[in-house]
Amino acid sequence: MLCKVDQEHLEKLLKRGESVADKKASMAVLSMALIEVLPSEGALYLTTTDLEHGFKGKIKIEDAEGELGSFCVPCKKFFDIVKNFPDDKILLQKEDSRLIVKNEDETVVYELATTDPEEFPSLPEFGEENLLDIPGKVLSELIEKTVFCASKDEAHFVLGGVYFEPLKEENLLRTVASDGHRLALLDRYVEGLRDVPFDEGFIVAKKGAEKMAEMAEDELVVKFGFVNNYAVLFTSDGFFFTRVIEGSFPDYRAVIPQDLENTLRLDRKLFIDTLKRVSLLVSEKFKPVRIDLSAEEVVLSSPESETGRAQIRLRAEYEGSPLSINFNADYLISALEVMKSEEVEIKLRDERSPALISGFRDEGFLYLLMPMVI
Repeated sequence: MLCKVDQEHLEKLLKRGESVADKKASMAVLSMALIEVLPSEGALYLTTTDLEHGFKGKIKIEDAEGELGSFCVPCKKFFDIVKNFPDDKILLQKEDSRLIVKNEDETVVYELATTDPEEFPSLPEFGEENLLDIPGKVLSELIEKTVFCASKDEAHFVLGGVYFEPLKEENLLRTVASDGHRLALLDRYVEGLRDVPFDEGFIVAKKGAEKMAEMAEDELVVKFGFVNNYAVLFTSDGFFFTRVIEGSFPDYRAVIPQDLENTLRLDRKLFIDTLKRVSLLVSEKFKPVRIDLSAEEVVLSSPESETGRAQIRLRAEYEGSPLSINFNADYLISALEVMKSEEVEIKLRDERSPALISGFRDEGFLYLLMPMVI
């Protein structure tokens, strides 16, 4: 069996598959890629899984001779070979228990050991029906503007991902993520949301959500949905699925404060730069920064420490009572960096209540941050 493939397309396919394959698996087959070559379709299929996530994609093949069939190869090794391959076209040849990867004049030849495809785990089947058609960039944005808040604490497993909530009456798809100290929320209008069969929200673990954002980013439209305890994404060249986190996402609406009396408005990029400068002398672990607010000025400062102290006065507009409040600088910066607005608005009540951050050009986005008590 012999076929020719485009190096760039195969590299892209393997990159997606390699990010799903389990590199530290106790079962060696989970670090493998299942390759299926179908000359009748003019296609090469690649499948990888770690049992929690799965990916299957395809690329076109040229000049196929004979039946290649199916086999497994080490995904990481195959990806490294293709990524560093010097030619635009790659010849794949299957001989006994070897996959030969070479160029047309055979000046570059690799041989990879293959294993029996029967050992590869069977994956759940999904159809494209009953899924939501959504612009790829919209799905990517819904994830990227919230996933950074997902918890890394395994004890709070229901907070370890992004919560997708269909608000069907408004045709809005909402994503929410929180680690208990901060919360990000984003709403986006999606045509046809009322017609999809899933009514309840579901939680996609951080790894799966980030993979979906990556795959959807460059797609005009993708199909996305919730099927039999899996979140499923179909793109133009394959599909990805991830098992959802079981459990109920906390009542996030209950922690979003209303009627905050104090309002701070300031330039977003200037605020980011100032936070970075002030936190140069701050503890690496918690990064506390104090903000003193008054009608006359806004002052950012770091706590007194053995290494010293920083203080920067900032141009800003503040309406409200004089207030001193402490925040984790990194938590502020991470939210400000995913926003687009030139000016952001921060609403506050007192030094112990959460702050709400929003911006004119960040419609549908809300960020909640608990202050630090020092």
